[in-house]
Amino acid sequence: MPLRHPCLHLVLVGALVGPVVAAEPKIQGIYSNMEPSVEQGELIGTEIFILPHVENGELGYMALVQFADGLPARPQLVDLDVQGGSLSFTAVHPEEGEIRFTGSIDAEGLTGQLGTLGEVALPRGESIWQWGASGR
Repeated sequence: MPLRHPCLHLVLVGALVGPVVAAEPKIQGIYSNMEPSVEQGELIGTEIFILPHVENGELGYMALVQFADGLPARPQLVDLDVQGGSLSFTAVHPEEGEIRFTGSIDAEGLTGQLGTLGEVALPRGESIWQWGASGR
């Protein structure tokens, strides 16, 4: 039976190729160091949700970025530039203005330089917004 949907074809090809190239971590996922500050009653950190998409037959990535410096800022959907093992994007921080992230992903998470905010390490895992669902 022929495949009639191009996305189904990509899923099947990805499922077949995935185990062979398992050495490289998936880019898509949630990366977060966002934590509540119980003493101050604030939310502090950065959360990035990387999502894949296909456009004109090419695989690409977008990132949903949210900063919190006391209160959670409005999430931003930004283009993600992936070149080999490195990635970058530009987002607007509520206090610092436009900042550029450059870094890489490994099995542990996302690490790199987040503009004037300096070095950042965002572990791979669930979103802080999922905590209620997971029992945290």
